[in-house]
Amino acid sequence: MRFAACLLLALSAVALPAATLGADDAYVAQIGKWRQDFETDIRTGDWLTLVNRVELGRRPATLGSEAKSTVVLPPPAPKRLGIITREGPSFRFTPASGIECSVDGAPVQGAVNLSTQRGTGRIQVGTVRVVVRSIGDEFFALVSDSESPEIAKFSGVTWFEIDPGWRVTARFVPYQQAQSVRVPMTHVSAKTVMSSTGDVVFDLAGQRLRLKTFIDEENLFIMFTDATNGRETYGGGRFIEAPLPKDGVTTLDFNKAFNPYCSLNRNIMCPLVPVQNRLPVPVVAGEKYAGAT
Repeated sequence: MRFAACLLLALSAVALPAATLGADDAYVAQIGKWRQDFETDIRTGDWLTLVNRVELGRRPATLGSEAKSTVVLPPPAPKRLGIITREGPSFRFTPASGIECSVDGAPVQGAVNLSTQRGTGRIQVGTVRVVVRSIGDEFFALVSDSESPEIAKFSGVTWFEIDPGWRVTARFVPYQQAQSVRVPMTHVSAKTVMSSTGDVVFDLAGQRLRLKTFIDEENLFIMFTDATNGRETYGGGRFIEAPLPKDGVTTLDFNKAFNPYCSLNRNIMCPLVPVQNRLPVPVVAGEKYAGAT
């Protein structure tokens, strides 16, 4: 959704009003549209529908709405939906007797293999969906409910005022070879493997700053913390995405800095910001956090 290069001089850490900077209407409109799309993705992209997350071990895991189930489902899901069994990295789902459900849209009568790949292996009963996904060496059952009460509770995103001063040019400094980094995740002991090919170096508030980047499909993915965390912004830091470098240059637009989705839903697992990615200046741009004190 979400996430060419514009050469602007870095400004001070305290952003000036957009009118003072002479922000053009096209840029403000573009960022406004990006933010609208971001909020739409929150409402429709399963970030609010995830209602349970359970690590799966070697023993069979029972699924159902009764409290003693290994993976508890929200009502009105059946008390006993079925069982997930595991053999190494492979999983099978067996529905309980008399239960009507589907896997990837096909009705299930007996045991079926359960894919762990994105977009597949979806057990569906009513509004409830269960999938098995891996994080590093661990596997988790993820339970979603398309009618989760959290959808109605979501009141929208709060942002700092759009200011072109927070859009900066960065030099990309590649590593001699790509790194495979085991990155810790929130709420669990599992680590996910992320690819990192270099750092971005840029000037802000009179300082030369450096951030480690990761590759996320067609973008650079950057996690950072700064002096606003825990007060105006989310305590765990924020993320931005930037274009892949062209001729060794990319653009960081902190007006698009966003909170990790685990700030909305503790069932979501997010990567933790690398310790070297703490900025010594307050970044008063991008998404705020209602829970900050």
